[in-house]
Amino acid sequence: MAVIAFDLGGTKLATALFSDTGDVLLNETIQLQQRKGTEVGALIVQQVKHFREEALKFETTIHAFSICIPGIAYAKTGHVWAPNIPGWEKYPLRKELEGALSDSNVAIYIDSDRACYILAEVWKGSARGCSDAIFLNVGTGIGAGILSGGQVLRGNGDIAGAIGWMSLQHPFDNKYSACGCFEYNASGAGLVRVAKDFMKEKKFSKSPLYKSAEDDITAKNIFDGYNENDQLSIMVINNA
Repeated sequence: MAVIAFDLGGTKLATALFSDTGDVLLNETIQLQQRKGTEVGALIVQQVKHFREEALKFETTIHAFSICIPGIAYAKTGHVWAPNIPGWEKYPLRKELEGALSDSNVAIYIDSDRACYILAEVWKGSARGCSDAIFLNVGTGIGAGILSGGQVLRGNGDIAGAIGWMSLQHPFDNKYSACGCFEYNASGAGLVRVAKDFMKEKKFSKSPLYKSAEDDITAKNIFDGYNENDQLSIMVINNA
């Protein structure tokens, strides 16, 4: 038996075929490339069909699909909210997946990436044997998977661990409304946002970052600049 798992981020969709012992049989990553709304849903369905076909080569039976969402998965409705994916406010993901699997009795599991990360660490990673642990993820966004007393802490509205929304600066600035203060400043996408903010103010105008087109600046550029003692990059990292 095997499962197909999807890790949806703000910029990419990673898909893997796992054996029931957790071994990776096949994996693939696709960039979202500015896809939004139903376009992202269609990409997931496309990968569902593709990996079902690929699984036949391993002569294994698929008994479950799982997908982790960079936001909130509402268990009662099957809807999801992912702030870094335009058009994914109360998106009916479960209904879409059920439509793609209408010929199958395969189970479907949808959860937040925070919950999935900590569950994976408990099963196969550094948190094996632990009843209390925290997994901190910093990518396009920022989130924490929290294990307490052997159970994933979900909180009111399934939003526990969405630490990107922590209010770290006062007074509140409206620019934090879309993704939260912590995430605005310290996530991968946040570092780029802050760098662009500083560049608009002409901070450290001799920085190599000014030589890049605005849309070409990445978090990697900023970390590389930090290591090369670029003062603008240092300011961005210190701000985070």
